[in-house]
Amino acid sequence: MPLFRSNQMPIAGRVVIVTGASQGMGKSVAILLAQKGAHVAIVARNRQKLDDALVEVKTAARDPTQKFLAVSADLSTGPGTAAAFETIAASLGVPDIVWNCAGGTTPGYFKDRTSAELEGEIGTNYFTALHTAHSAVRMMTANPIANPTQQQKRHIILTSSVLAFYPIAGYNSYSPAKAAIRSLADGLRQECILYDIDVHACFPATIFSPGREEELKTIPELTVILEGSDEGQTPDQVAIECVKGLERGDKLVTTTLMGSAMRGGSWSGSPKGVWDTIFAMVLQVVWSIVGRVLDWEVVKYKRRLVKEGRTV
Repeated sequence: MPLFRSNQMPIAGRVVIVTGASQGMGKSVAILLAQKGAHVAIVARNRQKLDDALVEVKTAARDPTQKFLAVSADLSTGPGTAAAFETIAASLGVPDIVWNCAGGTTPGYFKDRTSAELEGEIGTNYFTALHTAHSAVRMMTANPIANPTQQQKRHIILTSSVLAFYPIAGYNSYSPAKAAIRSLADGLRQECILYDIDVHACFPATIFSPGREEELKTIPELTVILEGSDEGQTPDQVAIECVKGLERGDKLVTTTLMGSAMRGGSWSGSPKGVWDTIFAMVLQVVWSIVGRVLDWEVVKYKRRLVKEGRTV
């Protein structure tokens, strides 16, 4: 492996679709890609937020020839996603890069969620990734690039979470969907070698976004304790770190050192580098300790509830 590699995901002049781009990480990703010279289509459900975001994305353009489009769609269904892709392709062309950022959660104890709420989070998080990836693969393979160079290769990026590596109490309607996204990305990465399409997944930790503000309204006290010193990042910081990793050619991209350590402890069959191998060896020992520490935090919290005469 060469010490210095060329950019593995060129962006300038390419057609990009960013989903979940009306706010938060998705909007920051769309703005950053516009700054790098991409033609950007943003997709989300809320029309007003989407139109407001499009103004910011257009303002970030570095070249007057860049094209932009906003499409309102429900990506939790196959037909809705396919229709959105067809609309974008008719205006901007077949996408070169598709980045799914759609998702969100309402933290809470598993027992307190209704069946409808649990299924809703699967739709919001996993189904949006599933249908976005499916539409992207179908459209890209139906319009292949003959013998593409690295500069021409197409990319599909799915956004997961560090909770896919180590779930904690309070996010049990969310973490399984994010773990499924990680699995989907790994399987598709292998399959899409057939089509000269690179598949990646990004794993941010806490993001200080409008979505996080909503989470704080319902997040259990125990979950806050378990999150501990997770200082979080702004959506812009997350977008920058993700793009850096993608340009390096990383397949599973983390945005913090802690995220990299968590990834290193859960690689299984995913492609890994030297540092990931080191983390994986070290984390075999570390997680055996940290896991017990976090479980003990739950025990202490339970005792405190009993002492204070409270229940959850």
